[in-house]
Amino acid sequence: MARAYVKINAAAGKERAVRDALMERPEVHSADLTSGDQDIIALVCSESFDELLDLTLNQLRTIDGVTGTVTNLIIDKDDE
Repeated sequence: MARAYVKINAAAGKERAVRDALMERPEVHSADLTSGDQDIIALVCSESFDELLDLTLNQLRTIDGVTGTVTNLIIDKDDE
């Protein structure tokens, strides 16, 4: 399983609409509105890193209202 945190910037006033559109995708496990350098932080998962990169580079960036993304791949996670 490949996972990443995606930091998303949204156009002013579109933050909630972007979050809602993200949450409609099965690969998005959470999407939270935040303060700081980004508007939303999403946890995304897919079967492989290739699929994950396609998701973040070619699909999430095309959501109406998304103005930019930064993807942080998770390379090791404590699964409790």
